[in-house]
This record gives sequence, C-alpha cells and structure tokens, in this order.
Amino acid sequence: MPRGRKKQSLDEKIQDTKQSIYNLENRVQELYEELEELLDRKKREELEKLSEALEEAGVSVEEMLERIKAEEPETENIA
Repeated sequence: MPRGRKKQSLDEKIQDTKQSIYNLENRVQELYEELEELLDRKKREELEKLSEALEEAGVSVEEMLERIKAEEPETENIA
C-alpha cells in the first residue's frame, strides 16, 4: 500500500524555499555571465569582419575614422 507524503514542518518548508531561491539566484548569475561572454564574442566577430573589410578595401582604421568624422553633420548651436 502506498505511503503518503511526509508532512514538512514549517521550518523545513522555509529552508526548502530558501534553498530554491539560492539555486535560482545562482542560475540567474550564471546566465548573466553566459550572456556577457556571448555578447563579447559577437563583438569580437563583428570587429574581425570590419577589420577584414577595411583590409580588403585597403583602408586603415584611422582613414575610416577620418571619413566618418567628415561625414558627421555639424551640430552647432541650432537654438
């Protein structure tokens, strides 16, 4: 004959709940760290693609920065 579940005391329930919260907080921290690593990896890959494209075009980083700055609209006092 099956036995019923053992009734937990209030203190045991509190301890179980605290442990669950602790486990979830650890998992959230792990996920944030994983996200940061993935974002860093994506940024490195994008920078590598950009570097390769500049190299293929025969343009240095400094030259490209100068071109970008030259194309930026002048933002003087418009008020």
